Amino acid sequence: LAMGFDLAFSKAQDSQREHVVTRASGRVEILYAEEAIRVTVKEDILTELGENINNMFTTNAVKVEDLRALAGRATCVASLLHVWRPFVNMLWGPIFDVRSRCPFDQTKVWRKAVSIPLTWMRAFLLGTRGTLQRTYSLSSYLSEGDEVHIVADASPTGLGAFLKVNGKIEEFAFDVITREDERILQTKRGGSEGQQVWESLVLLCAMRLWASRWKHGRATLLVRSDSVSALVLVVKMKTSGIGTSIVAREMALDIGDALYAPNVAEHIPGIANVIADHLSRMSSKSSLPLPSQLRGARQRQFCRRDVSWWRSLEFQAQ
Repeated sequence: LAMGFDLAFSKAQDSQREHVVTRASGRVEILYAEEAIRVTVKEDILTELGENINNMFTTNAVKVEDLRALAGRATCVASLLHVWRPFVNMLWGPIFDVRSRCPFDQTKVWRKAVSIPLTWMRAFLLGTRGTLQRTYSLSSYLSEGDEVHIVADASPTGLGAFLKVNGKIEEFAFDVITREDERILQTKRGGSEGQQVWESLVLLCAMRLWASRWKHGRATLLVRSDSVSALVLVVKMKTSGIGTSIVAREMALDIGDALYAPNVAEHIPGIANVIADHLSRMSSKSSLPLPSQLRGARQRQFCRRDVSWWRSLEFQAQ
């Protein structure tokens, strides 16, 4: 008003009288007893998104008009879940880039140009089972729960990680890098060339293994300082390279399912990351003893990383 703009007072809502505030993209419900708020994306938006995406997978060319409508609906979801934003941006790019247009029809875009965001969004929507709702409590916002650390490392042939809760190591896991990992991530084990891929993979494996410890609250994840790509991958879900890009999309799916995005707050110098480094080498050298710090901890197993484990690959989402 001070700047001369009109305000739509007729659309105003009083949260003291009605505990549910309806927005264009969703609803915000105030839970006074639980000291929390519940945010829900409208069901019709999710239904239309799913139908639009499924229809686009039936053809090799997508109408620009339909793609623009899909990007608009996806933006509504991205207003609640920031992990959607990179994939929404991947939709807008081909809309305005004439190089992605079909030569026989400039009103259409090749589906291949938007296959990655479409596959990722479909995988995410399949996991929501028709609803998308988050409840944010005041205690979680203030980080009053347990302090959870997931520390991971990778060697050229193995993966290792451990879980620390309130300063105590509770669980650990290690595994070899398999031929299936090599095939899906298009990276060879045993050399330094794939180190960034394996550093990212072990962090994804560890986060999935201990998802129950961080998905419903705020967790602090610690990674090696020499794994810059893994650090950026968790914070921004952005990376380069085929293998790390696949892991980044999987990470975005997992973080999108969580209540809060994990906080990457600390950098561990490689020389100081002794336990995780030791675990990553135990898989290939069975004679190595277990570090003394882990003798009271529970050993876990990483899940088998077959085709069904990967959620965002096109052959799996279909």
